[in-house]
This record gives sequence, C-alpha cells and structure tokens, in this order.
Amino acid sequence: MLGDLIANLDRPDVAAAVLTTLDPIVATRIERRAAAAAMGVADFTAGAVRDFVERADDERWLQLLTTMRKAENPGLAAIQAILGWVAADA
Repeated sequence: MLGDLIANLDRPDVAAAVLTTLDPIVATRIERRAAAAAMGVADFTAGAVRDFVERADDERWLQLLTTMRKAENPGLAAIQAILGWVAADA
C-alpha cells in the first residue's frame, strides 16, 4: 500500500521501479532534480514524496485522493501523481 511504498522509496531498486512507471519526461526531470541537489534518485524521490505528505495543501490532497480512488493500484498512482507535480515544479 501507499505507506509501505513511501517507506521503501529510499531503496534504489524501489525508486528505479517507480521511475519506470512514469512518463519518460517526468522520470528524466526527477533524475535531473536529484542530480542538481547532489542526491541519489532514490533519496531525492523519497524526500520529495515525504515533503508532499508533510506540506501539501488540502487541494493537492483532494486531487491525490481522487487519483487514488480511480486507480487500480492506488499507492503507485499516488506516488506517480506526486512525482509528476514535483517534476512540473522544476
């Protein structure tokens, strides 16, 4: 579920697996943001998702919950949406 996925995002194999599910443009932007921050992709990804969990406003949470409700795999859909927002903020 989502909590387990968030807890394991700092593992390189988990982060790499998640990145393969993203649009290639989004994945590239995430990789570039990680490099610019002098971080590994797994650490950057985990930090970005945790930052969202701690700081997102009600509107973003509502969007995320709607995305999750419509998804076959809600946890993965949530991570994909969050990373999409992170990449768009680049």
